[in-house]
Amino acid sequence: MGLGVGANGLVQVTDDDNIEVSNLNRQFLFRPNNVGKPKSVCAGDAAKVFNPDLKVNSVKNRVAPETESFFNDDFWNGLDFVVNAVDNVKARLFVDS
Repeated sequence: MGLGVGANGLVQVTDDDNIEVSNLNRQFLFRPNNVGKPKSVCAGDAAKVFNPDLKVNSVKNRVAPETESFFNDDFWNGLDFVVNAVDNVKARLFVDS
């Protein structure tokens, strides 16, 4: 039992950035062998280590008006809840809207 593991369970993870060495001391999911790889993919893979039954869809998209064709009403309406951990005001305001 848990988030993203039921018959219809799915966790969506998105980040358009790659992991840098400076991320390693402040983001617990990433390891040195992840440097240069997409944050969203590595985060999803790390979460699956904790729970192999977890269903994750990792995408490398910036959450912004420019990607509204991906982050459209169908995307947002298909979510049960949102955890917003963006690190800039513009993206936070977009998600909040």
